[in-house]
Amino acid sequence: MKENFQISPSLAQMIVDAAKEVIGKDINLIHLDGKVVASTDPDRVGSFHAAALQVQKKGSVVEVTANEAFKGARKGINYPVMIDQIMLGVIGISGDPEECKSLGFLLTKITEVLIKEQMIKSVIHSLDELRSSIVRMLIFENEKENTFMNEHLQQLQYELEERAFVAIIHLPGLNNASSLPVKMNGILLEQGIKLFTYLFPNQYALIINASQYKSILQIFNSYFRSMNVSYSIGIGSIGYLEELAKSYTHAKLALKYALSKKVTVCEYAKLDLEMIMENIDFHIRKDYAAKLIGELSEAEINLLHTYYNNNLSLKKTAEELFIHKNTLQYRLDKIAQKTAANPRDYHDSVKIYLALLLQTL
Repeated sequence: MKENFQISPSLAQMIVDAAKEVIGKDINLIHLDGKVVASTDPDRVGSFHAAALQVQKKGSVVEVTANEAFKGARKGINYPVMIDQIMLGVIGISGDPEECKSLGFLLTKITEVLIKEQMIKSVIHSLDELRSSIVRMLIFENEKENTFMNEHLQQLQYELEERAFVAIIHLPGLNNASSLPVKMNGILLEQGIKLFTYLFPNQYALIINASQYKSILQIFNSYFRSMNVSYSIGIGSIGYLEELAKSYTHAKLALKYALSKKVTVCEYAKLDLEMIMENIDFHIRKDYAAKLIGELSEAEINLLHTYYNNNLSLKKTAEELFIHKNTLQYRLDKIAQKTAANPRDYHDSVKIYLALLLQTL
């Protein structure tokens, strides 16, 4: 990474400006080709500095005792910019060489700290791009570049199993909290989740190994609550890597259900009838429910929910409602008259049950 690192003009200017504030002298930062890339003297930016080539050649400090002793160089002292024994450039102080010597150590330390800080940031940024590229390739693209993935998974130090699943985290307040994506990245990595990407405006898509399914559920249901941020999570189906696009679709369905029911975590694997009905057109759902049970009172709707929760048992339903069994039968008969569907008939009961579910979706 260091061999490929290039000191950008903006970083170079930041270094020379910071150094001048501490040292109080003009500072130049020169690329290894001898071009001054940044200077506290704007006139020198872009000029040629022959002394820098000598620094590169010797691999050590070069003093300039007189202006133009080296083409484009002024009196001063020039130091190799070394990071882990690799030369990245040359930095120089303008002034009397003897006077500047005492400042050399401080100058090189300032330079080293700022460059290493930038290197760390660039590595983190690069890894975020890698993980995002892999996730998007697996959930959005039909063709998988296995060589690309294997090489970059090694860089992430992550072993993707043959079977995995997709989860989607929905953070409704994300677009109002600019620092949250950075915080979220750290939280995911801390929990051992290394494959994720941010989906504008307020979601994260995660790819997780099948072997982590149960442990990740525990994390979603416990640790994430400590974030003090409202969230919902949809968990897709487990499948082979080439099936992750389908898992992503399933995760979206699970998330849709979680949001509609205001629950924190919803697993696609646990959705059955609700999942099918969730995908029925909204207007069809409402029309069907209104046609069948729209004339019922709130008390009658609650009675039916209790009746179905007790598996159509008259005895248990009556006990839970604190009414006589005959009273319950009378009320069910009244519902049958209103709906033209008898809750005690198997086929009619299914119709009413579906209407109750559609009414709540």
